[in-house]
Amino acid sequence: VAGSGIGGPHIGLNMIWPMSIIMRALTSQDDGEIRQCLELLKATSAGTGLMHESFNKDDVGSFTRPWFAWANSLFGELILKIAEERPSLLF
Repeated sequence: VAGSGIGGPHIGLNMIWPMSIIMRALTSQDDGEIRQCLELLKATSAGTGLMHESFNKDDVGSFTRPWFAWANSLFGELILKIAEERPSLLF
């Protein structure tokens, strides 16, 4: 299993939204959970350095929308929040 998270019916079974992982990190107060989300997001970008609309739970190379502005913007918000509130998780 490459990852876990919430998806939706319009993208198919076994597809996970990176936005669900980002929201988990944004709402968490636990450094370990936030770190785990960051590692999962990095690992599931399929080497592109970008967030996708979704990725397959068993194969991160299988994803929808290679560049998804909504998810990338939300990821940027997450990084800025962590940099301000918990910089040790990034640096």
